[in-house]
Amino acid sequence: MFYFAYGSNMSHQQMKERCPSAHFLKRTYLENFRFVYDGNSQKRRGSVANIIKLSGNKVWGGLFEISVDNLATLDYYEGYPTSYNRAELDIKDDTGNSITAVVYFHTNKDLGEPSEQYRKVILQGARDCGLPEEYIKSL
Repeated sequence: MFYFAYGSNMSHQQMKERCPSAHFLKRTYLENFRFVYDGNSQKRRGSVANIIKLSGNKVWGGLFEISVDNLATLDYYEGYPTSYNRAELDIKDDTGNSITAVVYFHTNKDLGEPSEQYRKVILQGARDCGLPEEYIKSL
């Protein structure tokens, strides 16, 4: 199965620690969504990565191939189903091919600011996944 990471799980180091058998495949994007920091995580000391529906926008991220065991591990780290929900959504690669992948998100949270440490993990992950430089600057 496929997993679309757009937050701290874009970090190849973090994914290797959490899901050693997961494989990064390529950068991909989710259309008609926007990346935001919202909610509040005591562990992360601030707001955390999320996506919200917004027509005409794109969220870039990394596509990973994961196992059922990896999904259970990700459920644990994402706090599914109490902190984050998950769904299978269609994402696209650079050539426009559509791929169905698991995506985590939460709803009805106030926008906020992440801790600098958390933002650094996301920025490193964005570089690990080869996301467009202009997009990385917006994170």
